[in-house]
Amino acid sequence: MDRDTAVSMAQQAIKAQNQQIVEDILKLKAEREAQPHSEKPIAELPLIGVTCSTGWECHAIVHELSLTRKYRVRAMYRSKGTRAEERLQRLVDETEKTHPGLLEMRAGVDMYSEEVLTREFADCHGVVLYVTANSAKAGQIENHGNDPLNGRAAVMRQAVAMVNAVQANPSIQHCVTLVFPPDKVTGVTTVEAEIPWWIDQRLRITDFFRGQGLNVTCVHRPAYYYGLHRVDYTTSTADFRGETALSRNLIKEDTVPGINEPDFTVNWVDVRDIGKWVGTIFEYPEVFSNINFSMASCVMSGDECVERCHKINKHGTTFKYKQFPQWVMKMISLFNNEVIYPLRYSQWYNADGNAYDFAHEDDLADLDRIHPRWTFEQKLESWGIDELKPGAK
Repeated sequence: MDRDTAVSMAQQAIKAQNQQIVEDILKLKAEREAQPHSEKPIAELPLIGVTCSTGWECHAIVHELSLTRKYRVRAMYRSKGTRAEERLQRLVDETEKTHPGLLEMRAGVDMYSEEVLTREFADCHGVVLYVTANSAKAGQIENHGNDPLNGRAAVMRQAVAMVNAVQANPSIQHCVTLVFPPDKVTGVTTVEAEIPWWIDQRLRITDFFRGQGLNVTCVHRPAYYYGLHRVDYTTSTADFRGETALSRNLIKEDTVPGINEPDFTVNWVDVRDIGKWVGTIFEYPEVFSNINFSMASCVMSGDECVERCHKINKHGTTFKYKQFPQWVMKMISLFNNEVIYPLRYSQWYNADGNAYDFAHEDDLADLDRIHPRWTFEQKLESWGIDELKPGAK
């Protein structure tokens, strides 16, 4: 089978599954709305534990879960004294004003410690298990990209500790994992690109969990974020995640930075959309029990990104796609691990190895029936790209 056929078949299967998921949710929602029920006091709401809660994705999950007012949320994280902890503390303080007891913080949660995780998972109805191939210090990524042996071991130490902690807490009925788009080509068609080890490793973790008897919904989401400059775009200097030029690019006049070819189509996601769908998974566990669920916020190429910048700008400012050369990333990666993630992504996807879950914006229409997506145009406006004037410094 050729690569394009394999990818197309997988994308169609994902689209069909999502259509069925949406129909099942809407049916259950209608049935529940027909049954009158009284609102539970906060103390009686089911408790959801979220690991790595100072990270971009999991912070958004904590935020969106708390906004539903349907769950108590235990936000677990490792390091104290970071900007990310301050951001989480502000969320807790705001929540306490109107819904005291709904959201709590738990610092010092070592993801490698079965003892610590067992204690922190106590009384949880569900947990979000974020397994990472990275280590991070105060928000700065120190990844294992050049060290697959120790990197794989680090991932599995986390996974085993999580499994044992969940098994030690019978109150936990449902787990959620967050991973890249599923591999659609390895073993199905001949490809030259080798899957990066940490993508391969994390794609295996959900099935590892299930093999130990855990009920796990795996959320497959894009590797490309609107607001996290681990790959392409960032919002402001306060949000820079590294020191290289790649991590400090901004959209500005005549510059829309990217790491892919300008006509290469990828899927994008805003972390708020991830958080909303995780809330829906816990709300309708019968729909999501032990399945893989694929979601995204946007489908576009670099050229289409430029078009959207032009479309929303009010002053006729010009934008041009500027690709960060792969050979430059290769050179930087020799002495800076920070670049390895985006380099491997671009190699894996650009070399026709894997592909994303949605081929067109139309493929995401079913998801809008449950949660209208945070569009890229909205993100550009939040960055102020709509007001960027020609000649602005």
